[in-house]
Amino acid sequence: MTRTQLTLSLLGVAALGAVIAPRLAGTLGNQTPQAAPQPPAPPLPSPQVPIAEAELPQAVPAMTGPLTVTAALDRSAAPLGQVSERFLTITLTAPEAAHEGFRRSVDLAVVMDTSGSMMARGKLDYARQAAKHLAASMRPEDVFSLVTFADQPIPVVPATPVLDVYAIHRAVDQVHAAGGTNLYGGLEEGGRQIARSLRQDGVGRVVLLSDGHANVGLTEPNAFVQLAASLQRQGISVSTVGLGLDYNEDMLARIADLGGGTYDFVDDPTDLASVFADELNRSATLTAQNVSVALSLPPGVDGVEVIGWEAAPSGRGWVIPAGSFYAGETKKIIARVRVRGEAEGGLEAARVKVDYLDLLSGTPASGQAVALAEITRDLRVVEASLNAEAAAQAQRAYGNWFLNLSSAAYDKGDREEAKALAQQGSGVLRSASKTLARPELAFEAEDLDRFEAQIDAVAPGSADEKRMLKATKEMSRGRAR
Repeated sequence: MTRTQLTLSLLGVAALGAVIAPRLAGTLGNQTPQAAPQPPAPPLPSPQVPIAEAELPQAVPAMTGPLTVTAALDRSAAPLGQVSERFLTITLTAPEAAHEGFRRSVDLAVVMDTSGSMMARGKLDYARQAAKHLAASMRPEDVFSLVTFADQPIPVVPATPVLDVYAIHRAVDQVHAAGGTNLYGGLEEGGRQIARSLRQDGVGRVVLLSDGHANVGLTEPNAFVQLAASLQRQGISVSTVGLGLDYNEDMLARIADLGGGTYDFVDDPTDLASVFADELNRSATLTAQNVSVALSLPPGVDGVEVIGWEAAPSGRGWVIPAGSFYAGETKKIIARVRVRGEAEGGLEAARVKVDYLDLLSGTPASGQAVALAEITRDLRVVEASLNAEAAAQAQRAYGNWFLNLSSAAYDKGDREEAKALAQQGSGVLRSASKTLARPELAFEAEDLDRFEAQIDAVAPGSADEKRMLKATKEMSRGRAR
């Protein structure tokens, strides 16, 4: 998930100047989050009912590649004659052991903002040092390129095998800052460099670093997202790094989501070297690329929303781009659905199909999972059907997603709505913590309480406010996944 796990406890009034580096953003069905959320799911009843586990329906996964796919409802039974709200948890996992003793060759392009604002706080110096350290960490069979962008993109180091690190360092040292921010041109040129050199058994990765808003060349946000998605389809994933407090975090997070990479918020430029190192390590152990999750619901189940992910409506369900997976990585997709108890008996509540490129074999692969449900008159069966683990994951994602909605409302200047949303999310987490005996959810509820307290404490337009929003969005994004 994120490079470091920091909570909003670091965002107290006295500590707003502290270094924070988490991640978040996301939309549902290609729409920005609404100010007013859907009503929360009904309270979870007690799971302590003596019904044999063998009576409950079980999902049966199937797969042809290395990713493991599971799907489960938080409660696998629903009462006859009623509409019941449920959470569906989809879990995707890449095996840790798949890369034991194996490292994939990497074609990595650093696309670096060199607009005039990069001179502040020594940002350009640290960016140069991080790029040099990255090149020194790569192997001779890897390919490195450096593209800078201000008014125009410049391939300072065209794609080249890392045979002469000192030559790369000398080129990086010549980089200077001046001009505007042609972010689109830089991303396009970075993808072009990798496309020229990418080998069939290699991994292509663009790491886009920016500290400001695009103001030269193409500036329409959808153009960046479309370019990132196009690069991923070519086998080139895109990660983004937002440096400082003046960039568009929502756009950089969407570029990473649709580009199949990761997003990092870096407040302190001294952290850049470790961020670049993480990108290299992840790239070298990629297991699956261009992962697409198709979620289909039967006529008896209605979709409400997908939490924290880009989700394009498709028939009676959604298609969710899940990006790339490195060895040992797990991602979760949570969807809210409504089960209509129209007929007694078993029900296929959801079917999940995952398609991707298996990088271990170099061939297309797929995985499937089915979440089953039972419609019953017996309320004891409904009570006993609680899947405590799936419920905890879903409630964590749902409660923390209110943090994203709250920050979005705050961003628009609606402080009262932001506070109400934070309170609602805190209530979801505290209720789930008590019902499911998960104290960690209560701790996360405290983060929402702290954010609510900060809403009236920080000065509008201040550095503290910008830092709080970027950290909050990233935190909620990570916890929703």
